[in-house]
Amino acid sequence: MRTIFEENMKEFLEGTLDPLQKEEEWFHPYARILVLQQETEGAGGQMKNKSQFVQRDFLNVVAYGVFRFDTEENADDDLEDEVLYCYELQVSSTARRQGLGRELLELMSLFGKQHHMKKVMLTCFKANEEAIAFYKKIGFTNDPICPSQWADSESEEETEEEEEEEEIDYFILSKPLNT
Repeated sequence: MRTIFEENMKEFLEGTLDPLQKEEEWFHPYARILVLQQETEGAGGQMKNKSQFVQRDFLNVVAYGVFRFDTEENADDDLEDEVLYCYELQVSSTARRQGLGRELLELMSLFGKQHHMKKVMLTCFKANEEAIAFYKKIGFTNDPICPSQWADSESEEETEEEEEEEEIDYFILSKPLNT
């Protein structure tokens, strides 16, 4: 998992990448991990979509997702929604465009519906344009609490220095779960 993460995220996290901190997040007691592995025996090396829960047996991983059942503030400020928050969705460069990311998010959505969550949420770097296009294609939109949508409408009286300090480099996206 670490190899896929580092390969996919190095350009976005250059100089700030802390693999141990990431692993703490992945293996947090409330975290759930979905892992897709490449079947190597008897399949002629072909990719097979096999979704399964595993416990730290991460051989031949081609994609994974990390999520938690959580609460997040909503547009009413004083209320919170129960959500399934996708902390990580990574697909190996050799396994892209095979529907694995979509499969992982569909499984997360199914779990969210089963547990009566209101929506699936995630955070994505603005610079990760390929991921943003993917999420939007499958129905994610800017969440009402996404600070990026407010940044452009802030007062023009701010100095350049204040703008740099408050620069927001990510979007919070969500997709409703019609349960």
